[in-house]
Amino acid sequence: MPVRRPGPDSIVPSRHPHGEEDVGTAPVGTHLRARATCPDEAEEILSRHYLSNRLHLRPGSRELEMEFAGLKIGAITAGRLSYGHGVRLVTEEATNFHVNMPVRGHAVSRRGQSRPVHTAVGQGLVFSPESPAEISWSADCVQLCLMIPRGGLEAELERLLGRSVRAPLRFDFGVAPDRASGRLGTVLDLVAQELDRPSGLATSHVAGRHVEALVLDGLLLGQSHNYSAAALGLSTRAPGGAIKRALDLIEEQPAEPWTSAALARELHLSVRALQAGFKREVGLSPMAHLRSVRLRRAHTALREADPADTTVQGVAVSLGLLHQGRFAADYRAVFGEMPSETLHR
Repeated sequence: MPVRRPGPDSIVPSRHPHGEEDVGTAPVGTHLRARATCPDEAEEILSRHYLSNRLHLRPGSRELEMEFAGLKIGAITAGRLSYGHGVRLVTEEATNFHVNMPVRGHAVSRRGQSRPVHTAVGQGLVFSPESPAEISWSADCVQLCLMIPRGGLEAELERLLGRSVRAPLRFDFGVAPDRASGRLGTVLDLVAQELDRPSGLATSHVAGRHVEALVLDGLLLGQSHNYSAAALGLSTRAPGGAIKRALDLIEEQPAEPWTSAALARELHLSVRALQAGFKREVGLSPMAHLRSVRLRRAHTALREADPADTTVQGVAVSLGLLHQGRFAADYRAVFGEMPSETLHR
């Protein structure tokens, strides 16, 4: 097998042999697709998008049916990948963080010398840098794959902790509990939606900031790692006025890409203290209250807007309500009509 060109998690874009442009470091918002039937081509495509790799077919298999659909949202590389046959993928050491989640079929993964981890539909797995990976795909396996820059995620961790970190960030290599993985599942659902029905989410700077915040929050607070205890903090009682200040921040800046981590950092609280304070004084989680405020603002904006130059999606995205199906359902539950009805009434 020929030696592959280095693919340190990011390669300059080029033309696919069949004329399709690869994503690589393509402009933010670019939606591109690639196919390959040859293992060499499949390895090249993955190297350009993510990192260098070797592909091993099961005995008796000669051709692939690889399909890749990808895009960049902010600094995040997102894609959906399938091979059409059972394969074993061996990667070089990563320099960034990677997340894989099957949306069909199943996979068995190893990181370095770790024990194998089985993942099925809806189960995300985080691969930390500086270790090679080995991933076996079932013949029907389709995975959503994210690549998150190491520098950005570790910088967010330091902002959350309020101090620099000496040891590298390392995630536990295992499937997170359903409640924890739900944070990451939200953004992966958004990625899948955008790949299937491009809506402008990837080209919007505002939406990009929100998606990046969701990914970082989902990883640092929803997935177990060597700084989890410090990131969440002890469940101490929030000082007087802190929760009111959080409520004021949300009311004053509902379109900001707030997460529990960002709010806690702004108020100099631990995440657990913030969550406990909201439950005690508001009766909702911080994110549930934020969504309520955004829905109310969306209702006001749609009611006052001119349908000739305003769209429901534009209003929703401007407020960080990115999942259009969920937005419409929540809006109708609160206001008794669809957003489009409010806009055109």
